[in-house]
Amino acid sequence: MRKEPNRKPRVVAIVGPNASGKSEIALELAIKHNGEIISADSRQVYRGLNLTAGKVPGSWQREGLKRKFIYHGIPHYLTDVISPRKRFTVQNFKKKASRAIDDILKHGKLPIIEGGSGFYVDALLHDINIPKVPPNRKLRRELEKLDNEALLRRLTALDAHTAKRIDQNNRRRIIRAIEIVVMTRSPIQGTGLVNYEHSPYDILKIGISYPADELKRKIKKRLRSRLKEGMINEVKSLHRRGLSWRRLEELGLEFRYIAKHLQGKLSLEEMESTLVTQTWQYARRQLTWFKRDKNIIWIDAPAKALPLVRDFLSP
Repeated sequence: MRKEPNRKPRVVAIVGPNASGKSEIALELAIKHNGEIISADSRQVYRGLNLTAGKVPGSWQREGLKRKFIYHGIPHYLTDVISPRKRFTVQNFKKKASRAIDDILKHGKLPIIEGGSGFYVDALLHDINIPKVPPNRKLRRELEKLDNEALLRRLTALDAHTAKRIDQNNRRRIIRAIEIVVMTRSPIQGTGLVNYEHSPYDILKIGISYPADELKRKIKKRLRSRLKEGMINEVKSLHRRGLSWRRLEELGLEFRYIAKHLQGKLSLEEMESTLVTQTWQYARRQLTWFKRDKNIIWIDAPAKALPLVRDFLSP
């Protein structure tokens, strides 16, 4: 990719809800436009979370002096890089992903950000207020004893606005929100507010969205396909390798309800039905987050991304 004087480095971002085909679009763009992909996904960063997290089936290969996660000849950064026993915060992501962008640009290639974690995308590309509140171990031990419903009630009592907009299935984020409110003794009013007009990059943001009925069908089809491919066995294997049920449930929807099924708390039918419903609700929350950004160009077909990127990259 040719660099022009007096122009910010160009970056493409492909965003949207679960099951919208972001990975496939990003890969096609990377192949056509000499790009490399940075995954903005809070779970694909973990090793061993493959099928269940929707990770592309790449492999680690040596490229020059470095080992990179490669899929169809395209390096994928922030994918398969850390043990699921460890915590990975948005601050960790921003630091590592910023370095990845610099590395991609240094080699004259196009950075392509792909993912559905809107907070990660915004933290990487814009100014965002991330509170610097240190962990309170004592408080966390107390909160860990509560189930998600009790945690949400506690957060609602402390900060109703944050409780309404937080991912209600993300136990770790609920606990972190309570921790911030308790430690700062005030609601998280400015936290997560994004200045979309400022960025160190020249960004083309493309959002993938479909009519509700079509997206629901895609979610259901993808879930059934992954179940057939062995999603339950993957979660079972993670538990056998030492990942606790509690930690698995912290890792998101599929892990939470498959873990409950493996513990005998849900039948297979109940697990599948609940996952379809919860994934759809999560997709709606993803869209709500992204719709705040008026710079996103929304498309309803993958082919519409190609001319947008071509025009963006033209001198």
